[in-house]
Amino acid sequence: MKPISKEDFILREGKENLLKYQWNKEIAQHFFCKNCGIYTHHLRRRDPSQISINIMCVDDIFIPSDINIKLIDGASHD
Repeated sequence: MKPISKEDFILREGKENLLKYQWNKEIAQHFFCKNCGIYTHHLRRRDPSQISINIMCVDDIFIPSDINIKLIDGASHD
C-alpha cells in the first residue's frame, strides 16, 4: 500500500465493482473488488487527507527492482 494525497487519487473506472468494508468506529474505509476480492485502496484513519492504494492495481506503473518493499501481514498491522 502506498499513501498518496486525496487530491492525487483518480478512480478512472470500476467504481461499480467496489465493495466498502468498515468496522469499529467506521472512520477508515477499505475497498475491495467484488469480482476478484483484491484489496484496492483505503481511506486512512490516521490521516484522512490521504488514501493508501495497492500499487499493483495501477496500470502501467514502473516499480524499480531495487525498491524497498515492506511486507505487512495484516493481523499485526496497527
